[in-house]
Amino acid sequence: MRTSIKHPSSFEKGAFSRLKKGVTIAAVLFAVLAGIHGARADDVTALHFETEASYTLGPGDSEPLARKLALFRAGRKAAYQAAERFEANQWIQFQNKDRCELVSLVADRLASEVLRDHWERGGKASIYTVRIRAVVWLSDFIEAQLEILGFRRQEATAGYRDEMSPPLPVPFRPGLSLAKAYWLIRNNELRIAIIYLDRLTQRYPNWGEAYEAKAEALGLENQPDAMRKALQRACELGAPKACARLDSLESN
Repeated sequence: MRTSIKHPSSFEKGAFSRLKKGVTIAAVLFAVLAGIHGARADDVTALHFETEASYTLGPGDSEPLARKLALFRAGRKAAYQAAERFEANQWIQFQNKDRCELVSLVADRLASEVLRDHWERGGKASIYTVRIRAVVWLSDFIEAQLEILGFRRQEATAGYRDEMSPPLPVPFRPGLSLAKAYWLIRNNELRIAIIYLDRLTQRYPNWGEAYEAKAEALGLENQPDAMRKALQRACELGAPKACARLDSLESN
């Protein structure tokens, strides 16, 4: 077991400052809006979206897993759109590439309503598609930032085995799983990130977003062939941005 005490990094201090700024801004919004024609703050600090996503059932997948990952994809789209709107209004700031982590965690806890869903079954493929109406709150990002600040504390108290090969979340949370991977990448713990993502893709071999994150780590680790292979797999599995990134690489 590790007994050394880690002091807050400059990133953690900066993250906490941004968090405090977000809390202050949210508090001001609530106070100001409460007095204007009885308006409620959530009219401004809550955004509503309709998004749709699909997941193709692969070998070894269960239908509940397919539903969970399709819902996560749809929620992540809503969370990305909300992040852009909140940032444009200068209510939150993203620095040091922490957007992927925050958006993933927000998608995990999203309040959403399924508008319609269906299975398309034909040949060897079964595709689950879902359309949701989601509500994304400014406070969702503040809570996600608090959860990320806890990653370093968890690492400081972890045993050597867990530190070298972080355990997968139990029960499975897609957003937390991805956020942990991107957090390791952002903190330049690339070898550990790749080990972690190897375990994630072994457990969920048909989840494109895990391969997309793995490609990010492999690229920074200067493994271009392995990165391209991971991107190709992510694209095949429907990861939202993998195909575009792959096309960009091939055009250069």
